[in-house]
Amino acid sequence: MSRSFAGWAVAGLLMFPLHALALGLGSIDLRSGLGQPLDAEVALTSATAEDLASLRIEVASREAFDRYGLERPAFLDGLRFEVSTRSGGTPVVRISSMQPIREPFVTFLLEARWARGRLLREYTVLLDPPLYGSAISTATRRAVATVAAP
Repeated sequence: MSRSFAGWAVAGLLMFPLHALALGLGSIDLRSGLGQPLDAEVALTSATAEDLASLRIEVASREAFDRYGLERPAFLDGLRFEVSTRSGGTPVVRISSMQPIREPFVTFLLEARWARGRLLREYTVLLDPPLYGSAISTATRRAVATVAAP
């Protein structure tokens, strides 16, 4: 009976994907808007101290953008990346630019390289989000009131 259990345990471990424990790029947290320098953070998942020590982040090559059918605007060359930690100890990549971003949305590929691997991930950030809810209602009411006024 224990031999059967051991066989199943080994089979289960062999089916567990080892890459699931590899460093990953999480979601992006945007803290800037249209016409401002870019200020964003990307959480790093499953990052070990060794991974962080050798980690290099950059905008992917023009060839990678072409391969995925994406435009690579020149202002992406001005993005800066810094690996740091949040106050709670979560490792993040801080993304910033010196120049204001004038595009309402930006799509880019980030490439992460470290001693044990390489990762490419696409991000799209909306710098000029549409107005929702009460903001639209207020704007609509003001416009209607202006048109209705004699």
